[in-house]
Formats: sequence, structure tokens, C-alpha cells
Amino acid sequence: MHDRTTGLPDRLVTYAEDRLVRLGRHFDRIQEVAVEFADESRRGTTPTCSVRITVHPNGRRHPLAHAQERGVDARAALDLALDKIDRQVLKLKEKIKLESKRAAVPAGHEADEGGGERGGELERIRLKLQPQSILDAEAALAESRHPCYVFLDEGSGMVNVCFRRADGGLTVIEPVVT
Repeated sequence: MHDRTTGLPDRLVTYAEDRLVRLGRHFDRIQEVAVEFADESRRGTTPTCSVRITVHPNGRRHPLAHAQERGVDARAALDLALDKIDRQVLKLKEKIKLESKRAAVPAGHEADEGGGERGGELERIRLKLQPQSILDAEAALAESRHPCYVFLDEGSGMVNVCFRRADGGLTVIEPVVT
């Protein structure tokens, strides 16, 4: 820990170290954690303390986590900054897990095993649709690696789905609102 104030109480140092151990339980790739305390008191104002925490994980591909918070005392500012860092580290851990899962599944097997890996979870995908003709949708389907293509029919203004049948023909699913 770096101390730029006149001195930190031992209780605060012990408290900070205990809270930082939690980061190691969430994410085992942490190489270094730097905590800086700075007194930002000015004349005529209430005393404030600033805490800056920087986490340096192993590896070049992963960004470092950084948080800076102010509080009326050092412990309050430390708690705010640690909560922020904890959320960032958990988010980084989840991102790494997703990257490793995507890398482990070969591109050809993704469509075959996609339903089995998710375990029945609902997945929502939001698409920004531009009006297209059926010919444009067919061309986009041919360029895509997905088995179907969703498009906004320029003629009817309805959302349609097209897919290639086993015999090579094209099927367009048009909604009928009743």
C-alpha cells in the first residue's frame, strides 16, 4: 500500500488487506493491487479522503481494473472503491469464462451443440432491422453462417424469417396477425 497522508492507522491497513483478499478468491489471475490514500482536505471545507485502487492481472489480453472514490473518511472511501473493484473483477472473470467457452467449441459444432450447453436458458437477441427485399435476405443468408435469417420485408413491413431447406430451396416464414 502506498500512503500519501501523514500515516494510516494499522486498523485501516489490516481492514484493507482483509477486504483485498476477497478479490483473490473471485479471480486467481491478480498479479498486483495498488491502493493509494490521499487527503483532500481544504481550508473551510469538510475533510475528505480519496482512495485509488488499481488491479493488475496476469496476461496482456486482460485490462486492469481501476477505481477512485472519495469519502468523509478513509474507510468509507475504501469501501466504495473496493465495491467498485469487486464488480469490475467479477465482470472480467465472466468475460474470460465466455471467451474460453467460445474458443473451446469448434465453429462447426456450435450449431449442433448450442442448445445442450445453455441448459435450457432463455436467450434474447435484439436485432436492428432495415427494410429488405426477399432477394436481399436470400443473399444475406448465403453470406451468413447461421441457418436462418431474420429481416424486415420492405413490401409488407412485417418481420420475416427465411431459411434454406434440405432440398436447397428457400423458405420464408411470414407472420399472420389475427
